[in-house]
Amino acid sequence: MEFFREFSKGNLLKEYEELEKARHTSKEEQRNAKIRIKEITQSESWKKYEKLKKSSAFASYLKLETTFEDDFNGEKVDENKWLTKFFWGETLLGKGYSHSEEFHNYTEGENLEVKNSNLIIRTSEEESTSLSWNKKYGFLSRKSGFTSGIVNTGKSFRQQYGRFEAKISFKHTDGVYNAFWMVGNSASPHLNIFKVSQNLELGLINGPKENNQSKVSRLLLKEGSYIVGIDWNKKEIKWLLNGTVVKKTTTNLPDSPLYLVFSSGVYKNTSIKAKESNEFLIDWVRCFKTN
Repeated sequence: MEFFREFSKGNLLKEYEELEKARHTSKEEQRNAKIRIKEITQSESWKKYEKLKKSSAFASYLKLETTFEDDFNGEKVDENKWLTKFFWGETLLGKGYSHSEEFHNYTEGENLEVKNSNLIIRTSEEESTSLSWNKKYGFLSRKSGFTSGIVNTGKSFRQQYGRFEAKISFKHTDGVYNAFWMVGNSASPHLNIFKVSQNLELGLINGPKENNQSKVSRLLLKEGSYIVGIDWNKKEIKWLLNGTVVKKTTTNLPDSPLYLVFSSGVYKNTSIKAKESNEFLIDWVRCFKTN
C-alpha cells in the first residue's frame, strides 16, 4: 500500500481534484482543463491507483486507523515522539547507557540526523566514555571505540495488536547490526521486527529458554530499501517484508502493549573507517489498528 499512500499525498491527485472542482469561466479554460484531466487519467500511475482502489488490499487498508506515524520531514528528531536513549535510562537515570556485551556506546542524539526526510542512525569508530549496564555489577563507566544511536517511543506511544511498519535502508558493515524492534516494561518479550547483522533475524524472544527467532544469511538481502513490519492480533504475529509474509508464530504472544525501537550497534570487535560510517536510514514509520 506504499504506492497508494504516496499517490494520495502527491501532486497529481491534488491537481485532478482541483481541476474537477474549479469553475472555468471561459471555453478555453474548460478545454484546457479537459485536456489535462485526460492526460492525468491516462497516465500509468493513475491507472495503477484506480486498479488498487478496486482491490481487496485497498478494502483492508480502509479498515486501518493510523495510531502513530512519522515521516521525518523536520530538521531534527521530534522529541515529543522519540527518546534518544533507552526508555529506562531516561526513566531511572535521566541519561543514556549501553549494554556491556556490545562494543559501542550510545550517544544522546549525536549519532542521529534528520536529512532528506530520513532519520539516519550513524555507527562510527570513535572514542567515547559512557554508562554501561553490566548484569553482574550494574551501571559502570566504560570507554569504547565505537558510538551509535537509538530512538524509541517508550514515553509517547505503546500499542497491543495492529500493524507496525517502517521503510528502511541500510548497508552491510562487518560487525554492525541495524534493528527495528518492540519491547515493553521488561527485557522480554522482545519482538525483532527486522534485525540485520551477520544474519537477518526475525522473531520473538521470551527469555533465554523461549527464543522463537528465525535466522537466515544476510547475503539473501541486497543493500537497499525495504518495507518491514508485523501484523499482530490475539492469535498470531505475521512478519512482512515488502508486503510478503515471511514468518508466522501463534505461541507465547505478548500480552501487553509494546513500544517501538530503532537502533544500530557493534556486536563484535571490528573496524569502521571514518568515511564509511554505517548509516541506518528510516524513511517513515506508521502504526495502525483495525477499526
